[in-house]
Amino acid sequence: MIAGNDPADARPRIREDIVVGPALIRGSRPIHVIKDPVSERMMTVGAREHFIISRLDGHHSLADITAEYGAEFGRRLDERAWGGVMSTLAGRSLLEGSPPPKAAEPDAGSGPTLLNARIELLRPGPWLEHTAARVAWAFSPAFVLIAMAAAMVACATVALNLGPLFGTATQVWSDPWTGALALVVLWGVVALHELGHGLAAVRFGARVRDFGIAWRFPLIAPYCAVEEVQVLPSRDRVRIAFAGVFVSLLVLPVALLLWLLAPEGSGLYTFASVLLLFGTFAALINFVPFLKLDGYSMLNHALGTENLARDARSHVLGRLRARFGGAEQPPSPPRPIGFAYVTYATSSVLFHTALTAVLAAWWFTFLDHLIGPWTAAGLLAATAVAIIAVYRTRAVRRRAASDTRHRSTGKEGT
Repeated sequence: MIAGNDPADARPRIREDIVVGPALIRGSRPIHVIKDPVSERMMTVGAREHFIISRLDGHHSLADITAEYGAEFGRRLDERAWGGVMSTLAGRSLLEGSPPPKAAEPDAGSGPTLLNARIELLRPGPWLEHTAARVAWAFSPAFVLIAMAAAMVACATVALNLGPLFGTATQVWSDPWTGALALVVLWGVVALHELGHGLAAVRFGARVRDFGIAWRFPLIAPYCAVEEVQVLPSRDRVRIAFAGVFVSLLVLPVALLLWLLAPEGSGLYTFASVLLLFGTFAALINFVPFLKLDGYSMLNHALGTENLARDARSHVLGRLRARFGGAEQPPSPPRPIGFAYVTYATSSVLFHTALTAVLAAWWFTFLDHLIGPWTAAGLLAATAVAIIAVYRTRAVRRRAASDTRHRSTGKEGT
């Protein structure tokens, strides 16, 4: 909209259907994710670009925005800067009156590997929205509180009867059919877990891309690919991440009831023991924030960080290099986020060190009985070298892909 002949009086407007997400912390600076629902493109902008875009509402003139921008950032936008901003926005069809946006090209992503692969089985359709509407009661605070109380009773029962439960569960070695049935049911619980993510995504406004089977060495499990969560409020992102483990927790009271009613010593009792014991373990391990599971996602979304693990590691390593290696001091994130980075990185190192020590001790003990201590130690060392090599290769590839994605989605420089 133009108020006069002076370009500074122009009042351009961002398309009304454009969705601008809340601030996320990437490293030390805030970013915002913008969604174009027509082209289905997602793009990232920095705080300065967001400052401008949030004021392109058809009411602020370019002169108004220039003055506010100068007061906020200590730098005025001249005609050249405005020309670059408007041409970029028009080129991405974000302005009202721009040519219709082109559909985004499908993201091929990384191809399958021996350690990681996915097979798409099902695309969401009206059935998913219909199901989400039918189970809307499950998202009510009253139901969640009652269900969580029942799940806590089940978890407490498992803790108080851990020894007997484990002893009964080991009987599946002499009753393979019961063990196979328990494994199928537990795998089905994982499928319901993923469906929970999908239903919550529909409920709170994210997009479900597909359901399928994922191979992540050494496990094969169902998956639900949820996209566009970055444009949702933090509380809704946390709810979507929590929905999966909530479904897993819902199974525990049912397993507890079956365990209490089944005749002791029967196959049904063994089945219920396996379901209760390993169902509890699978549900609770999801809360561990140092594994890339639901607990990590919940913490990441609650803090408002884009990638907590990556940025915490980079922040701490940068500070160590500056302190002991003479490198330049890295930019400081907001104080609460900086504290979260240090706390998370330190706790993560301690957790993974302890986990590695436990697994190495178990692996060595197992091999020692088969091939002797020296051969077991050599095999353990070779395994460690192979794991480190694979991890480093994947880390380099992920970093290169991340850098390319950041360059393509935009940088803060206005």
